[in-house]
Amino acid sequence: MDIFESFCRTCGNECLESLSIYNESAQALDKMVPISDMLAACLPASLPPLDPEDDYPKQICRICVKKLSMAFEFSHQWLGAHSEFNVALKFEQRRRRSQASKSQSQSQTQTPTHRAEPMNEQRPTEPADAVPPKIQSEKAAAPVTAEAKCSSDSRPGFKCGICHECFHTEIACKFHFKFSHKDL
Repeated sequence: MDIFESFCRTCGNECLESLSIYNESAQALDKMVPISDMLAACLPASLPPLDPEDDYPKQICRICVKKLSMAFEFSHQWLGAHSEFNVALKFEQRRRRSQASKSQSQSQTQTPTHRAEPMNEQRPTEPADAVPPKIQSEKAAAPVTAEAKCSSDSRPGFKCGICHECFHTEIACKFHFKFSHKDL
């Protein structure tokens, strides 16, 4: 309708320099994104979807475009981080289940060793033999550039291959690498 031709659809103010919601794009996430796509991504699902044929204003002011770009980038940042955390949590759950099943199978195999004396003499060597494969498997699962074993016993166990920061767990080191060195 003509009564809204100079009003911003998002703030309701009258504006002289406006952009078309359906025909213009704005800079977001280092690329040009259609304004209608950004609005659709940021609006609540409870509102009706944007329709170029409705009677509402078809333009947006430049101030609201800047705010919309920030909201769109924030939304994508949130979703990306949420997805990464979900992957890490699933990985951690699998790792814990694997450790629990390994410790359960080790306890079942070690139960006879406590009863027989010749096996008791070998007990100190069994845990020492069990540790290196576990460390090797952790190193094999991690990217070579992401981490290396810290050499000092007083520091945590995993070290970033780029900035040499040390971490207590492999997952913490991977998160550090993924978020601190994501451009590499």
